[in-house]
Amino acid sequence: MTVDVQPARRATSKDVAASAGVSRSTVSQILNGDERFPEETRARVRAAADALNYRPSRAGRALVTGLSDIVVVVVPHATFGPHLQDSVDRITGASATAGMSVVVRFARMQDETTLTSVLDLRPAAVVDFGVFTSAQRERIQASGTFIVPRRAYVADGADPDPIDIEIGRIQVRELLRSGPRRLVYAALADKRLDPFGPPRLEGIRREARDRGLDAPLTPRIPLDVEGAVRALKEARDEAAPAPLGICAYNDDVAIAVVAAGRALGLRIPEDVAVIGVDKTAVGQLVSPRLSTVAIDQPLLMDAFVQDLAALAARRADADPERYEFDLDRVLELVRGETT
Repeated sequence: MTVDVQPARRATSKDVAASAGVSRSTVSQILNGDERFPEETRARVRAAADALNYRPSRAGRALVTGLSDIVVVVVPHATFGPHLQDSVDRITGASATAGMSVVVRFARMQDETTLTSVLDLRPAAVVDFGVFTSAQRERIQASGTFIVPRRAYVADGADPDPIDIEIGRIQVRELLRSGPRRLVYAALADKRLDPFGPPRLEGIRREARDRGLDAPLTPRIPLDVEGAVRALKEARDEAAPAPLGICAYNDDVAIAVVAAGRALGLRIPEDVAVIGVDKTAVGQLVSPRLSTVAIDQPLLMDAFVQDLAALAARRADADPERYEFDLDRVLELVRGETT
């Protein structure tokens, strides 16, 4: 015998209104954060909603407020260090606490299709990890959507991000600590676009210029021994007889440089000094132990999360223009055995 089980009907605002003895518009306004009603009325509506397991329609709320309760995290198709997932998890956790949902989208940099999709969603906030240009971000803000961080990663005429600029400068200062070297920026040989490498390279160039040194060589280092050996040998031949000082895009590239150096019979750090970025666990376990620049990603994310929470509470103090980080707190030189 087949039993036809009908799913339980989902409670509506009409049900909540009837239970609380108020109008549907009152239910909508109170559950959307309107505090103009007496506390007793607000408490009665919230109690009725809880008892009926009622959740406001996000689509309906978007019609009322002009924005959805969605936070869109936009991530470029780029090579990230190990902290991207931690950063997204931090944003997701804070957004869930604030009653908002997180959508993660991977996209090409400066992607107009992604911009259109974001504008169509009408999210409450966008966390941009390096996809949108300054002009695109202005269009998002003009639609009423809050966007963090305040500065575009994409090099579109604006000043590069100061954190990445300082990373490049720190790398150069550490490499030259023991004497002069021919500077090299070792980018990752990856077809994906990279919002972080160019400003770091700019920091290296600025530090070299300030010291009266030649602009850095810029080989791309693949993450395999044969390709890394070929790239390092070309850089070594061009720089000879000066020892190399290599600012690596990240710790993975730095490890590839160390492996290539060993294969070529070069001494680390005497012939080739190298410093990475990210302070990965593997980089601190290999021998020689990597010198690297650690980025306090939780500190950066916490500032964004605080404003997302303020936004969710409909407070007026959410302000993306306030971010002025102390670089000494965000960045830390971790001196290993490769410099």
